[in-house]
Amino acid sequence: MSEKILIVEDEFIVANDLRLILQRAGYNVIGIANSVSEALEIIDANKPQLVLLDIYLKGDLTGIDLAKKLAEEHIAYVYLSANSNQKVLEEAKATQPYGFLVKPFREKDILVTLDIARYRHNNSLESKLRKEVLLQNLLTSIIAKPFGWKQKLMEIAKSLQAYIPFDYWVISVHLNKENKCRYCSFLRIGFDEYQIITKDELETITGFNSTQIKNILSQSLTQKSSLNNNKDFIKACSNNLFFAQVSEIFSLNASLQYPLKFKEGIPMSISFFSKRNDTYNSNHMLLLTHLEYLLQTTLNSVLTSELGDYTSATQKEAKDTRQNFEGIIGRSHLLLNVLDNVQMVAPLDTSVLILGESGTGKEKIAQAIHNLSPRKSKTLVKLNCASLPANLIESELFGHEKGAFTGALEKRIGKFEQANGGTIFLDEIGEMPIELQVKLLRVLQEKEIERLGGKETIKIDVRIVTATNRNLEKEVADGNFRLDLYYRLNVFPVELPPLRDRKEDISALADHFADKFSKKMNRQFVGLSEKMLDELEAYNWPGNIRELENVIEQTVILTKPNELLTLKRPLSNPLMSTSNHSESTTIKNLTDVKKIQEETEKDYIISVLKKTYGRIRGRGGAAEILNLKPTTLESRMAKLGIKKDDLF
Repeated sequence: MSEKILIVEDEFIVANDLRLILQRAGYNVIGIANSVSEALEIIDANKPQLVLLDIYLKGDLTGIDLAKKLAEEHIAYVYLSANSNQKVLEEAKATQPYGFLVKPFREKDILVTLDIARYRHNNSLESKLRKEVLLQNLLTSIIAKPFGWKQKLMEIAKSLQAYIPFDYWVISVHLNKENKCRYCSFLRIGFDEYQIITKDELETITGFNSTQIKNILSQSLTQKSSLNNNKDFIKACSNNLFFAQVSEIFSLNASLQYPLKFKEGIPMSISFFSKRNDTYNSNHMLLLTHLEYLLQTTLNSVLTSELGDYTSATQKEAKDTRQNFEGIIGRSHLLLNVLDNVQMVAPLDTSVLILGESGTGKEKIAQAIHNLSPRKSKTLVKLNCASLPANLIESELFGHEKGAFTGALEKRIGKFEQANGGTIFLDEIGEMPIELQVKLLRVLQEKEIERLGGKETIKIDVRIVTATNRNLEKEVADGNFRLDLYYRLNVFPVELPPLRDRKEDISALADHFADKFSKKMNRQFVGLSEKMLDELEAYNWPGNIRELENVIEQTVILTKPNELLTLKRPLSNPLMSTSNHSESTTIKNLTDVKKIQEETEKDYIISVLKKTYGRIRGRGGAAEILNLKPTTLESRMAKLGIKKDDLF
């Protein structure tokens, strides 16, 4: 480790302790500054890779002021502070730091936080974005240029060359099930010069006619792949006579292929070939993943005039690009933005934190991330951290040996071992006890576990996806959640919108649930009445999609067969009924918002319990109506202070 690091701290003893810790760990400490002006002088003279930055400094400028300048220079920084004031935390967070360290420091916490900062700076999508901005601007500008489609493709080739080296480039569009295909290929003939190879030239070079070339392309360019080893590349080409011929003629030794989508979901492929071995790496594939949407938009715009006549006949056959999001219904822009982010992060092994209110579909998003990942053939293991008592969560996660504790009559394999090679989804991560957070952090860092009562260290390969409806930053500020764990989990946050913000999706969701429950009850689904749809869209849905599903099931039960669905019971809107809360509570901070949310949730659960006369379990019980596990509902009731004996 040789990263240059600058310490900006006006307390000499604290700064010197930090310097000694960092030097022992192998960092190159280039200086200690006690003000923003002094720090800027050191940065100009010897640019560091990392800065440890105190929020409060001598002089008029604060660490937050310096952070803004560091962000412009693309230098990673970690805040140092003894102040956990929520206002300061929000101001500091707005600068998008790479971590926080709260005084007094522990050596281990310092090194872990810097490790996370280094990882985020080198690998996170945010840091990669800076390097990609120029390319994005170039691709976007090509659309508006007064060129023909061939010249625009040449401009795209020039733009990509600086980021993805290639000597030969092919773009193909697979038009329909009969394997009809349009393609265009480019040969690099100079540092910044390209030549389009015509169909006639390709036919002459390869010995194949146009139809044969199209058929081969349509069958072979639909999967992501990277071949760098000459032996593997030659073997792959041996299964594709067209590329075998092209590769031999142009002396190609490596390839990178990436599938995209043309209009109406029609498959499109972009393939790069290089004369050098070991040309392509994971960063090139990652860049294409980040630019996937922009590349699709640019190529769709460029190729539409050329391929428009061909695509019109295939629109009915095309499938939506989001066909892999099983069970996720809707086309609102907020939802589509979420799905775009999921498509971007799913192929990676990055930790994902899913944020959103209860009932917004966090588990389905976790399932989609797994289904779209290279781990999809392995197991997705799910655990709700709020559904188990604190003393059982550790055993559930890590397993235990026989006799590890009273009642441990046999060895148990934990969730992490069950998920080895696959994905583990930890729902309600904000409910995890603080003492277990340390052990979870170790799993993330060391990628190994120990069963309770065991001495053996077990290596695991697991992708972690977590979810919460809590404000974890506030939990960190309140001391309920570890900051280092938060940064480990929050590498790529995905925030789900509440149903009240995507009301254009209510009709499609209602139809989906109505059809589902009608089939379940051997009834024909006729449709929803306009009045019912108006009522559904006017409602605020505090229980989100889960509540809508329960309302539709209840309506299907109460509606006679072969009739339009109409609401048989009025929607009792807890948000409306709790107006007294908003009148009596002035919202000044997040604590007030949380209080109103808890009161709303409490009222809603009580209303359901009254309908079931306090019955939680079994068919028709409150847990089934709320689509919760009985243990989860009982845990929520205990937290909110709801007692069945007080309901009647």
